[in-house]
Amino acid sequence: VPSGVELRPYSPGFKAYFFSDYTFGRESIFSFAWGFGVSADNVHSNAALVQEEFEDGTTGDQVLTPFPEGYEYEKNKFVTTYLELPIELRLITKGRSPFKWAVGFRVGYLVSDHQKIIDTEGKRKFYNFEHVTTFRYGLSTRIGFGKIALTGFYSLTPLIEEGKGSDDVIPISVGLAIVPFR
Repeated sequence: VPSGVELRPYSPGFKAYFFSDYTFGRESIFSFAWGFGVSADNVHSNAALVQEEFEDGTTGDQVLTPFPEGYEYEKNKFVTTYLELPIELRLITKGRSPFKWAVGFRVGYLVSDHQKIIDTEGKRKFYNFEHVTTFRYGLSTRIGFGKIALTGFYSLTPLIEEGKGSDDVIPISVGLAIVPFR
């Protein structure tokens, strides 16, 4: 993140995917899966996305800027929601509580973005930031036993479009997954 910006270690998000699974052979523990889903990510920080505005009405870079010293707020979060197409290679052992490991790739299309700030002036939301990356893609993994797994995603695209501001902010997420089916 840019200098002076501090992220809260825990920023809850939500992801839901539906997969179609294809096993490599009748008794194989290996499979391929593809699907679709939605990913809503929250980032809690001490900063706001600030859009440069010029006198002629044009806009410039979008920069993640820390709040001024002494600014008091109760909540500040930036939220992105992507429709996603994931693909995975999976290893799933047999048994009552099988070991599951998946590595994959996800491509997403931005459907919504906003910033929510609650401070002494009340609650405000700002929508549709100009240079948030519209198409993102990245690597994913999931590992666990039975119906519980640890999951992760590393975006190969920045949060802000390259050359349009704070393009050094790379989304990364780690969390717990509930896998009710195969």
